[in-house]
Amino acid sequence: MSDIVLRPYQQDFIKRLSYSIVKHKKVIACAPTGSGKTKMFISIANEARSRGRAVIIISESLKIFKQITDEAKGILIANGVKHRKIEEGKLYIAMAQTLARRPLIIEQLNQMAKPPLVIVDEAHIGTPTKILQKLRPEIMVLGFTATPDARVAKHLPELYNDCVVACQVDDLIQQGFLCSYKHKGRTKANIDLLQIKGGEYTETSQNQAFNTQTVYDGLLEDLKKETFSKCMIFVASIAHCEDLYHKMVADGYKVTRYHSKLDNAEYELAKFTQLDLADICISVASLTKGFDYPPIDLVILNRKTTSLPLYLQMLGRGSRVISGVKNHFLVLDYGENWLQHGYYFQDRPWDKLWKQTKKGKKGEGVAPLALCPSCKAIIPANIKICPYCKNERPKTEKELEQGELVEVTQHYTRLVGRKVSSLTPSELSIYAKIKNKQRFAARIAKAQEQKNPGYLDRFAVSMGYKPGWALLQKQRSRGEKIEFTDITLR
Repeated sequence: MSDIVLRPYQQDFIKRLSYSIVKHKKVIACAPTGSGKTKMFISIANEARSRGRAVIIISESLKIFKQITDEAKGILIANGVKHRKIEEGKLYIAMAQTLARRPLIIEQLNQMAKPPLVIVDEAHIGTPTKILQKLRPEIMVLGFTATPDARVAKHLPELYNDCVVACQVDDLIQQGFLCSYKHKGRTKANIDLLQIKGGEYTETSQNQAFNTQTVYDGLLEDLKKETFSKCMIFVASIAHCEDLYHKMVADGYKVTRYHSKLDNAEYELAKFTQLDLADICISVASLTKGFDYPPIDLVILNRKTTSLPLYLQMLGRGSRVISGVKNHFLVLDYGENWLQHGYYFQDRPWDKLWKQTKKGKKGEGVAPLALCPSCKAIIPANIKICPYCKNERPKTEKELEQGELVEVTQHYTRLVGRKVSSLTPSELSIYAKIKNKQRFAARIAKAQEQKNPGYLDRFAVSMGYKPGWALLQKQRSRGEKIEFTDITLR
């Protein structure tokens, strides 16, 4: 077994997972893209093997299956092998689709004297559900995912008993392991045309809304203005992908595309990643997971989705750091996805979302946001009067028009490079709202109050808290020295 060097947060996460799985048996391991998920579950697998347990890693994606195979060096349940003897202390790797056709292997797992450990990659995808339902209760199951959202993945609370969160995306950004980003929004791609069927916007209606000359003209205008090295464009259908590809080729762009109907898909992707024949790649869904190409610094959402996991996966393609070269990426959002799902670097309550099967209000687990049309401040969508300029925001007014591209993360961008201790109460409230860091920001405000009386009151006003909130915080912290980690914002 090879030694794996883990970061401190990874070591802490594994300890918390170990405690939970002893108690709950079936546990979701929530780890953001870029957190070293594969390295962590291989480390867990090696530890379980050293204690005499059989371990089986299940993947539903062939691309990810190959990656795990290369890194974990386990015994494959694949390549037409109909039966495989499962032995204690050994590691096995299987595609979910293959394992579902191997009932004798599942029976072996259930009969082992020492219950094996089953690790499921991309646990938010339901492909292995029937397999897991056949396992006896004593068998431990770890389901790894970056996005355990039961409103989309309704099988999660049926299969698992607990969720342990490694960290948030912003934690990795502030430590320099992921890129921060800017998010620009452009409308309107006639979103009123969109129709939902089966929980997602239909391909036909997306094609009508986004595959238009107006949207295309906006796309070309933006590509001319923005500086980028490699660009990913996500669309909702193969038809749109092909149409957009041929239009861009005709207009002289170095572009390729990647989807499931291409006979030479790997060569088309290699044009983008290896051969330097394309700096733009158009994709439908194939590259939203299991595809890590750090040079991507521009992500374009030429579609809309109801799925928070899919939204974060698409944005995550630009999140990889290249030391000394790339520490930020840009998103151009033509479908107002940010209004529904929030920002990439927002903290999200995954410890609650994994079992919340009913869809709540717009915002997908975080406060929905809007732009004040007067001063362009980012404010909660349910506020009618802007707290910054005091102008009323009409209910039906659209903040963005097709002819204007607006950076919706601009208020945070202005804070990048500053220490949180240097923020004014108003700036601290912007940080809290955009990153969903209300508790941390409140702690900072209480600490600042001890040095600068009145800070907490001004912070409370900027946050829109009730008048008695600041007084209550002062009473609770009286006589206590409040400290906080004075991070430099990235």
